[in-house]
Amino acid sequence: MRRFYETERTLMDYREREKSRWLRMLFITVISIAISLLITFLILLATGTEMMPIIFIIATIAPAVTAPIVSWSISGLMIKVQKLEETHRKLAMYDHLTGLLSRREFLAQGNELLQMCQSNNQPVVFAYLDLDHFKKINDTYGHAAGDEVLVSFANLVKKTLRQEDLLGRLGGEEFALILVNTRVVEAKQKLELLRKSVAKMTINYAEQPLKITVSLGVADWDRPHEENLISLMKRADNALYSAKSSGRNQLAFAKLF
Repeated sequence: MRRFYETERTLMDYREREKSRWLRMLFITVISIAISLLITFLILLATGTEMMPIIFIIATIAPAVTAPIVSWSISGLMIKVQKLEETHRKLAMYDHLTGLLSRREFLAQGNELLQMCQSNNQPVVFAYLDLDHFKKINDTYGHAAGDEVLVSFANLVKKTLRQEDLLGRLGGEEFALILVNTRVVEAKQKLELLRKSVAKMTINYAEQPLKITVSLGVADWDRPHEENLISLMKRADNALYSAKSSGRNQLAFAKLF
């Protein structure tokens, strides 16, 4: 859903830029003709030269021809620069492989989300999701297989989320999730169902079926006026360590303060 809206917004921005490009060219052309005629008139007046119509015709045609070409080219360069800036910004915002939020953008949006939930007195649950034995997949089948696993896993998780939830890839096989307006009992059911769905999933790579599992460390935001995103992540990380050390492919909740 978010991607659909982003695509629509991109198309609208493109149409607006093209429209403004034509208007800018027209405006510059009209101004150039007016200035050219004014300068011509002042020069003829100052030099006492006869104000012949042909002189004013030339003063009109010259900017009418050159101004659109120059202004159109400059506008095109400006649009290209804007597109490059947007591309670089998107590369910084999104993980290039899975299309999820990058670590930096996830933390930025996560902090804003927590502040919003604090203002609205809404419960929040944070979860670390870490693929089990991912290094073994890379070592056995190659990094291309590992990439396929990451993409398939990300797509599966995205299908389970609501639009208001936040999902990002923090690095490697580690993902993070923020469930908004969600209490512990509801989060446990939802994340446990996700864990089972991952375990049932089969990823076909080069005619080789791959199976994966995921461990989850979860922490709920039970002290919104005292806890920030970093401390919430630390508690979830400790819970993730417990899930890993207890055999993996399981869900562990962080202890209270």
